[in-house]
Order: sequence, then C-alpha cells, then structure tokens
Amino acid sequence: MDISIVIVNYNVREFLRGALESVRRSLAVGGLTGEVFVVDNASRDGSAAMVAKDFPQVKLYALTENIGFGRANNLAMLEAKGDSILILNPDTILGEDTLRVMVNFMHSHPKAGLAGCKLLNADGSFQISCRRGFPTPWASFTKLFGLSSFFPNSPRFAQYNLTYLPVDQTYEIDALAGAFMIMSREAYEKVGGFDEDYFMYGEDIDLCYRVKKAGFGVFYVHETSTIHFKGESTRRSVLNEVKVFYEAMHIFVQKHYGKNPFFTVLLRFGIAVRSLIALLKKYRGAVSLAISDAIAVTVTILLLSRWTFGVWFGLPEIDYPWIFIIPVAISFLVLTGLGAYLPENRRRSKPIILAMPAVLIILSSLTYFFKEFASSRSLVLEITGASAFAMVFVRMLFKFIDRIRFGGEGSARPFLRRTLIAGTGAESIRIASLLLGSGFARRYQLIGFIDKDLANIDKPLVSNITVKGDLKMLAKVIGQEKVTQVIFPSDVFSYSEMLAAMQQVSSEVSSQEVNFNVVPQASDVLLSRSKIELIAPPTAPESLALMPLEYNVQKMSHRIAKRTLDIFCALIAYPLIGLANILSRSDKRSALIGELGQVLKGKRSLVGLSRSTNEGTKLAKIGVVSLADITGNHPSGALRAEDIDQMNIYYARHHTIGMDIEILLRKIFSK
Repeated sequence: MDISIVIVNYNVREFLRGALESVRRSLAVGGLTGEVFVVDNASRDGSAAMVAKDFPQVKLYALTENIGFGRANNLAMLEAKGDSILILNPDTILGEDTLRVMVNFMHSHPKAGLAGCKLLNADGSFQISCRRGFPTPWASFTKLFGLSSFFPNSPRFAQYNLTYLPVDQTYEIDALAGAFMIMSREAYEKVGGFDEDYFMYGEDIDLCYRVKKAGFGVFYVHETSTIHFKGESTRRSVLNEVKVFYEAMHIFVQKHYGKNPFFTVLLRFGIAVRSLIALLKKYRGAVSLAISDAIAVTVTILLLSRWTFGVWFGLPEIDYPWIFIIPVAISFLVLTGLGAYLPENRRRSKPIILAMPAVLIILSSLTYFFKEFASSRSLVLEITGASAFAMVFVRMLFKFIDRIRFGGEGSARPFLRRTLIAGTGAESIRIASLLLGSGFARRYQLIGFIDKDLANIDKPLVSNITVKGDLKMLAKVIGQEKVTQVIFPSDVFSYSEMLAAMQQVSSEVSSQEVNFNVVPQASDVLLSRSKIELIAPPTAPESLALMPLEYNVQKMSHRIAKRTLDIFCALIAYPLIGLANILSRSDKRSALIGELGQVLKGKRSLVGLSRSTNEGTKLAKIGVVSLADITGNHPSGALRAEDIDQMNIYYARHHTIGMDIEILLRKIFSK
C-alpha cells in the first residue's frame, strides 16, 4: 500500500467533508493505493455521523472525549499499513497532484523521514508556519520578542519561521507544521508517533526533532500545494489556545533543552513577557482606568498643594514621595475590593462614593503611625474629597469617549448592541426578526446565534446571519465578535445552563461588559423584580420583553452588606465557640471553628449557597448555612440535587440581608 492518511477531526464537519473529497480525488488522480483514517475527538457537530454515512470506506474512530491531537493520531498510526503515513488536518484541501508528488518524493529520498508541501491560506497567500526552525535559544528569543517580525528577511533574526528562505525551492529544514506531514515507514518504526505529553501544539516540532535526531531528514517540498484554512478547529474549541501553547513550549524546553539553564531561563522569561502582554490586553479596560485614577489623584494632590501653599511641592520634604504613593495605593485597593474595576462598574460613580469614607478613615489612621505622612494630616480630608471628584470626572470622560466611539444616547452615531441570540428554534427566529425590523435594527446589530450543539455551525438562519457556535463556545464567540448582549428565549436553555454560561463569560471575557437577558414566557415574568424592556411599541402587533438576567447576590451593594455581616458575626462567634470548645471539646464545634475561619478569610460566607453538583448555580460563595439547611426534607427523605439547585437559584435571585438574618435565626433556633 502506497500511503495511509490519518485525519484528526474536532468540530469542523464541513471542512472535513471537503478534505475527504480532496483526498479521494488526489488518490484517484495519482493512481495510488491507500487507506484513510478519521479520528473524531468527540465533536459536537455530527462529524462522526457524517463520515459514517457519506464515507463508509473511511476507517472511523468516534471517540467519546477529546484526547488531544498527538494521542488521537497515534491511535490510527498503530493500524496504518502504508509505506508512508500522512498526518493531515481536516481543514485542508489537497491538490490533485499532491499525494503523487509527495509519495514520489519519499520514494526518491530514502533518507527523508518527514516531508511537507507548500501550504496556502484561503486567499492563496503562502502560510509561513508550514516550514520552521527549531526553537533554539536565539530563535526563541527573536520570536517571543518580535524581532523576527521586524526583520523577516534576515537569516539572523528570522530563524524560527525561515521567512528569509525562498518559497519556490525544495530544501531540508528543521520542522514542519502538523497540518501536513508525510512520514516514511522506516522513520515511524524507528521513532514512533507523537509524544502524548502534548495535548495540542508542540507535538509536531517534537516529532521533527526526534526524527532528525534519529538520522533522518525533514524536507519542505515546493512542487505541490495544499490549502489550509488555519485555525478552524481551534476556533470551535473551548480551549484557551494561548495557555495550551505556552504549556507545550514548557514541555519541549524541559525535554530537549533542560540541560541548558540559560536557554530555559531565557525562554521562560520570554513566555512570561508574552503572558503578561496577553493579560494586560485582556484586562486593558481595568488597567487603563486604574492608571487614569492614579493620575487623577496625583494631579489633585499637586493642585491642592499649589492652592494651599502657592507652589506645586509645598509640603515638607519628608512627605515626598509618600504623599503620592499612599493615597493612590489605598484608593486602588479599596476600589478594587468594591469591584470598581469590574466591567459592569467601570463607568459608574457609585463605587467611588462607597469607597471614599473607607479611604478617608484609612488615610487618617496612617497619619498617626507614619511620620513621613503625618505633616499632611490637614490635607487628608481635602485630598479624599477632591480625589473622589477627580475620579468621577475620569469616569464621565470615559463615558463621553465611549459615546463617540460606539454611539449612544445624545450621540449622532447610533448605539448598536452587538447581540447574540441563544437557540435556533421558532422563538429564536421570531426574536431575530423583531430585532432586525425597521426601527430596532438601529439599536441592535444581530451578530449570530448560539445553538445547543454544533450541528448547524455556520448555517445561515435569518438574513444570512449564521450560527456561531454552541453554549460551550459562548465566551469565545463573545470575545471574538465583541458581543455586548446575549438574549435567551426562556424555552431553549434551563436557568442552570444560563448561569453556567454567564459565569464562564465572566471569568474568560473580563475585558468587556456583557448584558444577559431573558425573553420570558407569561409565567416567568413574575419571577423577576428587574426592569423589563419592551422591544416594540405598545401599539405594535407584536412586542418583545427583555428581562435582565440579574441576581441580587451579585450586586455590589448586596456583596458589601453580606461581607459586613460575615465579618461582624464571625468575629463575635469565633471566640465564643472557641472557648466553648476548649471547655468541652466537640468535633462539630471544631468543624464550625474551621468554617468561621474560612468566612473571615473571605473563602466562605456565613449564609450562602449549598454545595451542588451543578457548577452553573455557584453564583456566590458556599455558605456555612444555606437555604437548603432550613428547608423541610423532601418526601423521599432527603433533598435531591435538583431541589438544591433550585434553592440556590432562588437565593441568588431574591437575596436580601434580611433573608440572610432570617436563615441564620431559623438555623440557630431550629431543633
């Protein structure tokens, strides 16, 4: 047999169909004998069913979990019988001559262990990642710090992507991209398949490294081309590609350069820098606001000094630089604790108003303990008040800038809410049609739909607006499409599914504010005390109510009140229970002391949620006491998991401090 072709697929059904058709055509045109394996890594878009139905000659492995790229390839390679083995991505289209050219090359170059052809982007441009150098210390440094991009034609600086080499010549290189790699039978039997320590990324370079170390060559062949729709599988995954990529680099360094401490330190430093840049980019909204607040406080202090003393630096020398550092640091810490830099609060003045009394108390206290700060005691009140006004002004300025950039009330540019609709059924289509109607299309820009699975991925539903992904991909789609609003019809997803999606978005897309809304059925409207927005005029034949999907327990005022109650009650109860436990030791009291300690540390709440198997209902901290603890037993003798989930949701939606106190009292005085 001439060739065995192995394709690992993940959620790219239609790309896979195209790849298999091109493989079938290339085998036929080349007059080759071959076999095709497809390993489906638990796709959610019906890929495995499509292969079984439309390509019955393909040997299919339909896995129930995503086991990673290298491990999935190895499953099929163990069964491969061809003289050569082609590792092929599902998001590729082979040229009609591709397989014949590559098989002939392997036969005519017996020392070739691996070879790859020219890869092209969808627009026909050359894909520079198809031939690479090894990540040596210098190549890694130039890649991580961007020097290879600044000097793409320099052999000294472009060693990683080899951009200084011609694309229309065949030559030996260090490494190929895993999208297209043909391996000789001899090389496979000597070095084996991919290293399964890698989940995704890095395993292709690792294989090339081991093949070259075994005495074989790795070649780039320019005579034939393959189209590679790069990134389709990762676009439809729920993985953090940056994190996985960095982990793969760590594995490669430890395996092959572990004895070179200089390179290890250099590479890890570079990775840390890139990680920091990615982190700053993710939280750029919070970082820019915090820097603006620091500048506002500093400028305020300078202006007060000028106003009071007639000079910019009128305080005693001992006060500098502490007069600038301490107020900025205290303001930042208090505002951070109150959630002022969270996406939903960055343009609000309320956190400033709540924070300033605490800042004033802390700064006033510090003047008694630090002589460097004591001489400015008379200015503390002025600094606090003026800084509050300055930070409120900063937020107003940011609001004005946002209005110019994105539009809004009072702006000549209409404000468009980039919107996703959950579901693809009749109700979701009805909502989409209303949002696209005249008058409302100026307010809502419908980006796409989110479905329960990926069976309809990229399928146009209304006005060529397509399905962007499933609920597991919601955070990724929001980040990629800059979505600001998600609408859930109440008959599509359960509340638990909505909650899980909201929490995922909150943790993974923290750089932008996203509003979640439910279109309630008649029976659902009474469940909320939130504002309901009508999307059509009252006289219209159809109207649409958007109910904000909000939970009291997550509101800032409720969080502050809960934390105050936690600390107050825990400080009273902790010593009393500890003393009682010393006089008469009890396992129950010992456990309670430990729980109260967690409350004081902020890891638990005195009254909170009950432990649940459903991650989606964990909207707040787990409580020492919960609503489930004071509820009568289920008729079967114990509360079911579904009952606990519903109680958690009810508690989160309707939370008040009065409810917390009632739960505490009921628990204390219950028999």
